Amino acid sequence: MATRSRLSITDFVHSKAFTISLIFLLGLFGYALAPGDLTPGDYSAIVTVNLPDGVHTISQDFTLGSSGGQPKTTESVAASYTIRVSGRDQYAYKLGERITYQVEVTDANGTPITLPVEDVSSIIRGPGYEQVLPPTDRAGEALVFTMRVPFRARITTGLLFAVAAIWLTEIVPLAAGALLIPVVIVVAGVTDTTTVLQPFFHQIVVLFLAGFLMAEAMRRTGIDRLLALSILRRASAKPTYLMLSMMAITAFLSMWMSNTAAVAIIIPIALAILNKIPDAQTGGFHKALILGVAYAAAIGGIGSAIGTPANILAMTFLSEFVGVKLTFNDWFIYGLPLVVAMVPIIWIYLLLTFRVSARSQLDRSVYIQELEDLGPLNRSQKIIFAVFVVVVLLWLTENTHNVHASIIALAGALVLFFTEILHRDDLNRINWDALLTFGGGLSIGNLLVITGVSDWIALQLIGLVNLPQIVVIFLIGVLTVTVGAFISNTACAAMLIPLAIPLARILQIDPRLLVAVVAIASSIDFALVVGTPPTMMAYSTGFFKTSEIFRRGIVLDLIGVALLTLGMIWIWRLFGAVSF
Repeated sequence: MATRSRLSITDFVHSKAFTISLIFLLGLFGYALAPGDLTPGDYSAIVTVNLPDGVHTISQDFTLGSSGGQPKTTESVAASYTIRVSGRDQYAYKLGERITYQVEVTDANGTPITLPVEDVSSIIRGPGYEQVLPPTDRAGEALVFTMRVPFRARITTGLLFAVAAIWLTEIVPLAAGALLIPVVIVVAGVTDTTTVLQPFFHQIVVLFLAGFLMAEAMRRTGIDRLLALSILRRASAKPTYLMLSMMAITAFLSMWMSNTAAVAIIIPIALAILNKIPDAQTGGFHKALILGVAYAAAIGGIGSAIGTPANILAMTFLSEFVGVKLTFNDWFIYGLPLVVAMVPIIWIYLLLTFRVSARSQLDRSVYIQELEDLGPLNRSQKIIFAVFVVVVLLWLTENTHNVHASIIALAGALVLFFTEILHRDDLNRINWDALLTFGGGLSIGNLLVITGVSDWIALQLIGLVNLPQIVVIFLIGVLTVTVGAFISNTACAAMLIPLAIPLARILQIDPRLLVAVVAIASSIDFALVVGTPPTMMAYSTGFFKTSEIFRRGIVLDLIGVALLTLGMIWIWRLFGAVSF
């Protein structure tokens, strides 16, 4: 009887009912963890300013109501200074609304004084609510305080936990989990249909779509096979070194174009190469190569200032809020060392975990003969090669013409349709599961921002002030990686960098250090399929389960954040990029 009982429990644990129950419980946990909605009513923004003649406190009252109010200014006149708080008398209790006010101090002559961030603090108090709010921006000499009103935050957070569990367990196709997002959000009254569905055709999704179409055209014309054979003819005879070479190429490309564009170039070539290499001969080389290319694309963008928008955000905030102007070349000191360190680490780690045979050799004579047998390029191959080259060149010069990479790729795909290289049937071969899943990831990320969940997460960082600096830096890195797993690295950086600056001042940490950690850590995400476009593109090849990527990616996330926060900061210090 005991044996039957144990079998029954085991069967239940592996059953769909158990998985659904677990997903439901995780959703409830996320719901309970999130901040509650604010209660409409009367609130106060209490500001404390430390001036040479003493500590001064000023309070500005406002109402959280049904609509936005009128501008309101509150003044406190001391012997030598005038403190002025400018905001509104009422803020709307609605989705995406921001509570915003400025604090300015003038001397006896009416001249504005530059306020150090650490000398000004603010608390918002209201019915059953109290939140410490740090300054997040500067407008001239005034400090700006801003916070999104929590609105249906618990529903959004609960949905986030539930959908993440669905994606990890794959109890239903990933696209089904993504499509659950608009259904729940609209039915629960969080926002309207248009807002929640727009991200499903976001510019990144369009870039994915066009990339898939161009990859299909490469397959149809055999140009991918031609490129693969050309690489194999010149590459090392060892698959392991071939993999390192392709990862290095991908990381380098990712420094100068979007990581999505870089992986869209290399993955089709890698797939064509793998068609020429028996997996039985090399162990798990097929999986290692595809995932290695995706991870190299994700990490490569960290290396240069234009590699990812998060880097530009960091430089912009440091310039405008701290007065530190970093040049294009300055960023290499922050990002490039981590890229140089992580690419070999990822390479070795994937070779070991996929048990790739290091002794295997490729017989390149076969590839050389096959390449010669293909003969000269035909018309279709010349067209797609020309389109491919033009698209890549336009990607590389995006800052010059300001046409987004997605439109460039889409235009390239349209040329292939009009030249009859692509046909209607090719649309049916697109990995729509990957496109819908990534659209769902963008949708839930956008909801986290506009419902105030992201601001709430960032404000919890204020509690770290009593910890040792090195611990705070590590925890900031871990938190950034965690948040970046669910929203885009750009959104993650935009959310956390403004709060990292005042936090750095309070902790007496060089703002350059904490901002660089946030910007770079936002791009360290290897665990979740929906975390970055390269990982999603690797998943779309059909070689992996989400759990398989998660098991390997979570280890690399930990290695990356540890290397960044416990290692790179000393290199930055050595080159004089930070003080620590």
